[in-house]
Parts: sequence; structure tokens; C-alpha cells
Amino acid sequence: MGVPLRIALVTDIHHGAAKRTKKGEAALPLLREFVAHVNTVKPDLVVDLGDRISDIDADTDRRLEQEVGAVFANLESRRLHMLGNHDLEHLDVATNAQALGVPVTNAVVDLDAVRLVQWQADVHFNYAHSLTVTDADLDWLRTTLSADERPTIVTTHVPLDNASMTANYYFQNNPHLAGYSNGDEIRQVLQHHGNVIACLAGHTHWNKLSTIDGIQFITVQSLTESFTTSGEASAAWAEVEIGDSLRWRTAGKDPIDMVLPLRSHNRRWTAPLPSFTELRRNQGADLSDVAGFILDLDGVVYRGTELLNGAAEFLYDQRAAGRSIVALTNNAQADAQHYAERLAGLGVEFPAAEILTAGEATALWLAKNRLVSAFVIGSRALRRALKINGVAESDEPEAVVVGMTSDTTMTELLVAVKHLSRGARLIATNPDKQLPVEGGQVTAECGAIIAFLESASGRKAEVIGKPNRWIFELAMERMKLTAREVLMVGDTPATDIAGAINAGLRSALVATGNADDKAFLPTVRVVDLAALNHLIG
Repeated sequence: MGVPLRIALVTDIHHGAAKRTKKGEAALPLLREFVAHVNTVKPDLVVDLGDRISDIDADTDRRLEQEVGAVFANLESRRLHMLGNHDLEHLDVATNAQALGVPVTNAVVDLDAVRLVQWQADVHFNYAHSLTVTDADLDWLRTTLSADERPTIVTTHVPLDNASMTANYYFQNNPHLAGYSNGDEIRQVLQHHGNVIACLAGHTHWNKLSTIDGIQFITVQSLTESFTTSGEASAAWAEVEIGDSLRWRTAGKDPIDMVLPLRSHNRRWTAPLPSFTELRRNQGADLSDVAGFILDLDGVVYRGTELLNGAAEFLYDQRAAGRSIVALTNNAQADAQHYAERLAGLGVEFPAAEILTAGEATALWLAKNRLVSAFVIGSRALRRALKINGVAESDEPEAVVVGMTSDTTMTELLVAVKHLSRGARLIATNPDKQLPVEGGQVTAECGAIIAFLESASGRKAEVIGKPNRWIFELAMERMKLTAREVLMVGDTPATDIAGAINAGLRSALVATGNADDKAFLPTVRVVDLAALNHLIG
């Protein structure tokens, strides 16, 4: 790298009355000194990492933010501001932005050879529960990191390393508020893309360094904290200099000055060995005779637009070892070709012939049971599968076939009830009541429609997808393997593991998807496909 990049940082200013060890009355004079220094040294960028005030009430907080904003307005360098939990206790995003005179949202700054990503992840506190990054925030980070291969610095208010809080005045006894509960998932995103070199944060009121897989996680001391400085405000601000190495210097009464190596460009994360507890727990499970796998997709191979850890390696290694693989999804809204193309977009080859959807399984089940006419509530993919297998849509149907589509109407549901009352069988692609969507939200799935139709008609639905053994038998038939030769790999006990039990299969439950359910016990539990790959060999 040519001329070193310099970034000045200040955090946790806490302007206002003194509170515990925060010397808030010293905030504005110290901030003025910081601004004067920065205007002299002229860094490439100034970043305020949040918590400019100690929250009191809306009127007081607005005034305090405006006073801080007035000092920052004297900066001559480009500046970015993040939102801390105290900034948002009584004020909204717009009020903070107005007080500071600049936006306070997610941002990407082009610094020539380096990018800085300001990631405004959720910082709203519920003191009884851990902080958690939302799916929407994670999706933004994934997309942003994927868009550019240049070395990248990520700034946040809350640290992302989930470091030990031993001896921290605030957080030793409240570690759940010092980081994010899904920190492992966040770091997998950072590590996966290979371009993140440093993560800069505040929040925990001390200087802290963690190096994880070559990424430098730096936490900067608060401007007004005193628990590390014998009762005096620390007067801390920091400078990070990026050249052939990374230099981190914190000035003030709690100084730091160190030179750190930079992560190699496009370095990929080496997945840790599974825990010894996990290894011992799985020791009794002999999987040496496994000849094929049935894989759930969402939560096992990918989540949203992100390929999960170890998925590509697992598929390559197990196919190279001569083991068969069939993907099994309960989602009947799309066909196998759709999933094949989606997986190709994530960088893995998965032929459509090796993907079985609940829609296709339902069509095959109807054909086998000689139900050749149906009233259909579902997607075009489901209707296509039915037509290919000789099931025609009819006004006098033998069956009401229920999938899911976003444009299902009450009129359709009432017509279905009429057909059911005349003796038609109620056939459903899957029992799932909810479907996760982008942004951490959920939408209705097939199970919600089943509940309505069962209640309105008094008929009981016959569910074809997981956990029905029929769909598992179809998958085994496709692989030309017997139950004793196949391992089901899923993330949802009530469908994946229960279905494996129904079909007489061994099963592996991965921790990358839905929560555990002790009602359905898998043969083994693993963290992800990387761990299963290690276990299988």
C-alpha cells in the first residue's frame, strides 16, 4: 500500500452529568481538544463510534446531542457518526442525524485501496436479554462485503469479538450486554468473505484487542471513562493507520500503541475442530457405512443468500468419496430447477435431478394413489408438477391439494371448503405454518392454510412432505439405497429428524438452522456440515 491511510476515532463521549465512573461533565472540553488535534493532523476520516450522551429524557438528550453536534461541526475532515444504545434510548435516528448534521445510517466509504463499512447494527437494549443482530442487518453486511474485494474495515458501536469482560466495571457481571448473542454467525460472515482486515468498536469502555482468523478486533476506550484511570476521565481517542501493517494508537491517560499484522487478502476461515464434548457425544455413532445423504437445504446448505460454513467442501468431498446426495425441501413454491440455479449462484453444483421438492413428491403420491383430479391452492411449480404426473385441475375434484402462494384468496379457500364438504380428500405438500423471509420476518406457509381448511371443513389433511416417510422413500429410491445406508441431515427436529425416524433412517441435526426439540432425537448432533464432514471422513 502506498501512503498510509489514517482514521481518527472517538467513542462513548457520554456528554452530560457524571454517572458512576463516566465523567460526563468533562466531555465537551475533551471533545474540543480532540477536534483541535484532528484539525491539525488532518486524517483521511474521523469516526465517532456512538454513545455521545448519557440518556436522561427526550428533551435533555436532544439538547445534549445538539451540543455535541456543535463541537463536531468544527471538524475539517470528513466524519462519520454511529448510533450507540444511549443515543437511541429517548431519541430516534432522525433526531440524532439532525443534531449532528450528517446521516447516521449504514454507509460505505471509498478510501482508495481500502473500504470502510459503517455497519449500524441494532443497538436497542433490553437489559434482561442479550443483544441480537437481526437477519436484515446481517443480510446487508453480507451483500456489502460481497460487492467489493478490496481490504475492508468494519465499524460498529458494539464489539463483534465477544471478548472476555473479566475486570470490566460495567460488563463483567453483565456480559450479555457487551456483545451480540449471534456473534459466531456474525464472525462467520466476516471471515467468509476474506476481505475484512479490522473491526473497530466502542461500547465496552476500555482498550481491547482480539485477533480472530487474522482479523483485528479493536475496541477503543471511552473519552470520559475513569475506572481504568484512577477516577479521572481517560481523555481517550484513537488513531488507526493502515499501510503494510496496522498501527493502533490510543492517546490520553489510558494509552495504547501497537503495530499489528494485516490479514492476507482473500484469506478464508479454517473451521475449528468440533468441541470435545461433541466428539465424545458422537463417538458411539458409527457412520462408516453411510453410502448416501438426504440433505435439507435452507438452514443446512445455505441461509438466505449465504452458503453456510463447510457446505461446498462437504458436497465435494462426499461426492468424491462416491456417496450419493439428494436434497429434500418442504418448500413447494418452486421446482427443482429453481433450486439448482439458486445453488449455482452460490457457487455449488447441484443437479436438478438430485433435488426433490414437496410439490413433486405430492404429485407423485397422487399419481400412485390414482387421484387424477384436483382443486389446487398453490404455485405454478406445484401445478406444473401435478400436470406432468397426470393430475388434472377440475371443478369436481377427488382431492384439494394445498401448497402455498402469496396470492391465495379467501374465494379460493371457500371453494376448497365446498369441495371438501362434498367428499374431496385434503392433501397438503407440507405442515410448516411459517416461512422465514428476508429481514428476519416470517410469512404464512402451507400449514396455516391447512389449519383454516381443517377447521372450516372438519376434514383432516394428509401431509405428503416431511415428516411423511413417503418423501424420504422417494429420495432413497432416487439414490437406489436402503434405509440403513442413508443419513438424513437437517436443522428442524419436527420435520427432518422426525421424518428420518419415520423412515427408519439415521440422522444428523446441525446447529445452523432451527432450535432443537428434544421430542425427536437425532443419531448425532453437529455444528454444521464442516463438522459432519470431519466426522464422516
